[in-house]
Amino acid sequence: MRVLFAAGRIREVTDVEVVGMDVGDGQIIGTQVNFIMANGNKVEFIYSQNVPIEESGQRAIDFVQSLYKNGYGDFSSEPVEML
Repeated sequence: MRVLFAAGRIREVTDVEVVGMDVGDGQIIGTQVNFIMANGNKVEFIYSQNVPIEESGQRAIDFVQSLYKNGYGDFSSEPVEML
């Protein structure tokens, strides 16, 4: 699968997972998206704190479903920060 991360930055990914960002006591504070690249590296992103957790979770799930369905996806406009 191919993902556009930024202008001119397309990468092959083999796996994507959406997880809640847990601060250790079971409290979920955000939505995290983890990409496994074709070369084996892992790249992790978290949605901005300005995006409500319900919305960020749904956006992440919609992106992953579209990615698996189409084989490509545009992640460049998602309000995320790299971990």
